Amino acid sequence: MNKKFKQKNRFTRRGFGHSLFAFSAYPLISKRINASEKADVIIIGAGLAGLNAALNLEQEGYKVIVLEGDDYVGGRVKTLELPTGNINLGGQTIGPYYARVRDIANSLEVPLINPSSRIKMGNYVNGELVSDRDWSKSNANKTVGEEREVQPVGLEYFYLSKHNPLPDVESWLSKSMSDFDISIYDHLKNSGASEEALRIVSITANVHSIQSASALAYLRDLKRLEWGIPKSKDKNTTLYSTSSSSGLTFSEVKGGTQRLTEAMAEALKGEVRLNQLVKQISMSKQDCEVTSIDGKKYNSRYVISAVPLSALRNIEINPGFKLVQDDIIKYSSHSNTLRVFLEFSSAFWDDDIGNPSLYTDTSIERVFARRVGGEDISLLDCWVNGNGAYRLDQLSKEDLGIFVLRMLEKIRPSTKDKLKVIDMHSWSKSSLSGCCRHVYSAGQINDWASQIAKPHERLYLAGEHTRSIENGMEAAAKSGERAAFEILERDS
Repeated sequence: MNKKFKQKNRFTRRGFGHSLFAFSAYPLISKRINASEKADVIIIGAGLAGLNAALNLEQEGYKVIVLEGDDYVGGRVKTLELPTGNINLGGQTIGPYYARVRDIANSLEVPLINPSSRIKMGNYVNGELVSDRDWSKSNANKTVGEEREVQPVGLEYFYLSKHNPLPDVESWLSKSMSDFDISIYDHLKNSGASEEALRIVSITANVHSIQSASALAYLRDLKRLEWGIPKSKDKNTTLYSTSSSSGLTFSEVKGGTQRLTEAMAEALKGEVRLNQLVKQISMSKQDCEVTSIDGKKYNSRYVISAVPLSALRNIEINPGFKLVQDDIIKYSSHSNTLRVFLEFSSAFWDDDIGNPSLYTDTSIERVFARRVGGEDISLLDCWVNGNGAYRLDQLSKEDLGIFVLRMLEKIRPSTKDKLKVIDMHSWSKSSLSGCCRHVYSAGQINDWASQIAKPHERLYLAGEHTRSIENGMEAAAKSGERAAFEILERDS
């Protein structure tokens, strides 16, 4: 964490003065602690959405207080510091069209760098270890027709890009597209995917389950990502490779994406209050009162919630949400991502198929070889999505580490005695976010999408889950900007 920011939030001049005179001025200090603080806007959540809302409001002269329940700034934009280098747990890369995120980085002089080159994945499918070169002709490849030419990790994009009915990204909310608000499984099956392809995609898709997640929301995200990128005839193309060859640039934040949100917090005139988990929001016709779990109260004219719905549903809100919005808060689905990071003592992949990265149809799903801080492979990243991640969450950290090592040794004997677990992370284990991302279930979009970002009384909603067109970090940044502008418009 940025040292200046860390000191700013833990050792402020006010806090230092309190520690010096705590004994002699105890009654006065006690009164200050119990008294409520006032601002124009209280923002709950110091992630990308909340911080961008705060910056926009401060620019217009509003007094803002940002409350963060965790002990760091960034929310799901989080960077893990490992002995092998820093790795992003959320906010992996900055896409070519992340205009707001790039503008924020440039204005705050946060350096962006080119990502390391991607590493092709080998495969462990149907009990066989197969290189990417041999996959199309392998007996382990049970897919059919054109599918056989596609690597398992690319089948999802192969089918969804080939069978995307959206003429443009804005049309995903039109009634003419509502027939595609079906499960990803059903859409792929209707598009001709074989049962084996469906089984493989169920492992790679970043949703809780392709049997329940909406295809329409997925198609929207894909259409936005593809904008301006020419179609490729290569069946194994990816968005990353196609955009790069077209001169469009993906970027990373030097030192990790969390450096960006720390810089945003530093740029604020007011502090970000860490460890201020909110338990209640009460609103009248004129103002709001926000109460943290430790009893501290904050008063404001407006509140912006920039936390995931999985966290918002744990806050008591008076008056409460009504009808559709209440259902959205209570019943929205979310996906999880679990990752286990491993060191290796030697290049074991040279002793088998030559691919350091591996797609598997087992419970450990995928293993990415990462280049952190250079072109040399420095660690392995076991990545599990959706319901598979939730199942592995039932294990203790120690048991999970043992399980991953044993599974890798079983499917890839060359790893025996060459791997060591150095860290792990699961978003569902976070008591605050409880998830990696919001996912629309099939059939929800027609009723929910137009209501998910709608202001409630004096409470405004931001966060990636409120997105309409953009995705990823750009969606989060835009949502914070939108919520700020909604307040400005109300006051105008």
